[in-house]
Amino acid sequence: MSWHAARQDFGAKAVFDNLNALAAYVATDALLDPGSSYKINRTLELDKIKRQIGRWLLAATATTRRLKPILEEIALNLQKFVPNRSQPRKPQPKPHLSHAYK
Repeated sequence: MSWHAARQDFGAKAVFDNLNALAAYVATDALLDPGSSYKINRTLELDKIKRQIGRWLLAATATTRRLKPILEEIALNLQKFVPNRSQPRKPQPKPHLSHAYK
């Protein structure tokens, strides 16, 4: 991969991540109660946006009429947020010596 291609790929990823964060913010602000213990499932949201982004950019059709159903669908995929919940993974042996960290 050339330096220019890597730079374009990085820029496209940054723009996509920002659009994803913006969609999560808008969906949360518009469709969820402020005191709710639920949050948008960002992994499922990423998939929904990824399926639409090409059409929006190529056809310049990211109108409010087309965005509202997607934001409503994003807001349906919720996860309950439990503060201070952590489940660290147990250390496991590496399968091959070449993959072991030193």
